[in-house]
Amino acid sequence: MHTLMYCSTQSGYSAQVGDGVISQELDGGAPRHRRALKGTYHTASVRWVVRKGGYQYLMAFYRVWARNPSQRFLAKLCIDDPIVQPYQCYFVGTPTLSSKEGPVYTVTAQFRVKPLNIDPAMDDLIVGVGDEAQDLAELNDLLDHLVNEAMPNALKEIK
Repeated sequence: MHTLMYCSTQSGYSAQVGDGVISQELDGGAPRHRRALKGTYHTASVRWVVRKGGYQYLMAFYRVWARNPSQRFLAKLCIDDPIVQPYQCYFVGTPTLSSKEGPVYTVTAQFRVKPLNIDPAMDDLIVGVGDEAQDLAELNDLLDHLVNEAMPNALKEIK
């Protein structure tokens, strides 16, 4: 499986999360929602700002993928988590040269992205903390303090 060398620029990046939820409008009432599909693919719009060599690489990468378009490739994205991670992707259509200003090329593309395996228990925990009106940032600060300060200090005393 090939790996895309370049990460998308943050300013030109967006993703639509696949949810697998079907909504049915009802006469005179709220719509009915139900889970229909599991593991629905995401769609990511990406953009790169590169020079000549980068443009050549991106176009060559697309052409190599297009020889066998059923084969996925890896791209570093941020969709299911706040951390940039490798995702398995396909191109949707062809990349677009959006602009060329002197030696700088702006290339855009869309990917269909296989979702990561997410731990439902962690999702339940995060939502439960929010339900209790706790600030998630404070919870992360406590974990950071525990791991980076309290535990090393406690281990110094044991030695």
